[in-house]
Amino acid sequence: MTAFVIPNAIQMTTRQAKYTFASFLSRDTTYDVIANIWRLARPDDTHELPDSRNTSARDMASITTSVSEGCVKESPVPRTNKMTHCGCSRSGGHLSELALETVLPGTPDKIYNLMFASGFIKDFMKVDQKLADVQISDWAPIGQTSKLLQRNMSYIKPLNNSVGPRQTKCEIHDEAVHCDFEDHVVMLTSTRTPDVPSGGVFIVKTRTCLMWASSITTRVIVTTQVEWTGRSFIKGLIEKSAIEGQKVYHSDLDKAMRMYIQEHQAEFIPEGLDPTAVAPVEPLTPLAEVIGGPEGPISAEEARKARERDRNRRGMQWAYDTFDGAYHVAERSTKGALELVKEAWEQSSSTTILWFVIVLLVLSNVWTLALVGNREEVGRRKVMKLAEEKERWLQGVIAGVWEELAAERARAGGGVSVPLASVPVGDMQAEVTNMGKALDAVEQRVRTIRDSLEGLS
Repeated sequence: MTAFVIPNAIQMTTRQAKYTFASFLSRDTTYDVIANIWRLARPDDTHELPDSRNTSARDMASITTSVSEGCVKESPVPRTNKMTHCGCSRSGGHLSELALETVLPGTPDKIYNLMFASGFIKDFMKVDQKLADVQISDWAPIGQTSKLLQRNMSYIKPLNNSVGPRQTKCEIHDEAVHCDFEDHVVMLTSTRTPDVPSGGVFIVKTRTCLMWASSITTRVIVTTQVEWTGRSFIKGLIEKSAIEGQKVYHSDLDKAMRMYIQEHQAEFIPEGLDPTAVAPVEPLTPLAEVIGGPEGPISAEEARKARERDRNRRGMQWAYDTFDGAYHVAERSTKGALELVKEAWEQSSSTTILWFVIVLLVLSNVWTLALVGNREEVGRRKVMKLAEEKERWLQGVIAGVWEELAAERARAGGGVSVPLASVPVGDMQAEVTNMGKALDAVEQRVRTIRDSLEGLS
């Protein structure tokens, strides 16, 4: 299927069968090698093998190549100063952040194969980026009648954060937005990271545009941004980390691609052309100008405050995620219980429903009795406690009166004798009677003293 869109397949037809070989990084070079071997083995049949340099990339991609029959169309002579622009540049469709802008040796189809459909990109992900469990699906049409392709990819990415998970699973979806190797190619990549905080409410979008910078070079523009589908307390932190990760990844990819092209010049640089003519060039728009230049160094105190703010935001996000998850679990559990009760009610007979109502009423009465009994018990305990406090207060008053009477007797040097020891402490009635007798004695003593005073006067 990709042979009709991407020039990376060769089909060999014999009298008995057809053999198709796909996923060539440089299909034309491979074809030339096969043709040379064929010419050496069958010099009489060389007129049937056209040279791949006399065919265009579009013709080679739209037809199958037969070793026994030369059916490749001849292409026009390429322009010396070919330059195209992507539709995003004309319509303002680039994303908000610039991750990479550079010019690479090679035509757009070769750079496309290098970035999306080659063994190089797999080795780069596994070896250079240290990604684990890389799973890449085959390219498939977006629609039944569409020539644009899409694929899915997943891998485990290690994280170097001091707080949070040590690794995360990344789910990638690549799809072709526009594919015309004679003009430009636009690829849209969507990245999800469900294992990180708030991973279910944002997607990292990356748009890769390939276009002709000259007849032998390709201009690559990569833009990116974070799209949100929900709320997050660490939105700024996530956007900063995601954008910075995209810039670092594509910077490493640019260096790796230049090194690979330097080691395989024959696949990207036409024969007879001076390699220095397509030496690595600087980006047309330096990244430092786009992002406002490098920031100056920050102090240790500012770094500490920034880490503290990030930690607080992560804590708030964790609390929000926990509450939100608990709420949804409770909601699902309640709905499930109600559905079970509803199904049981609909499938039950009238007798079963009557027994269910009786059991419900009995349980309700038992619960009510238990609640009322608990309340009565609490009331009785309060009454008993108040009675005990009243008794202790009265005992204290009586003891104080007896002490006052004893002190008065001691000052008078005699008088009415009241046997304190004979008063039982625990008998309140006896204590009240004795108190009345004591008061009567005190009154008698006061009258005697008053009469004595009157006699003296």
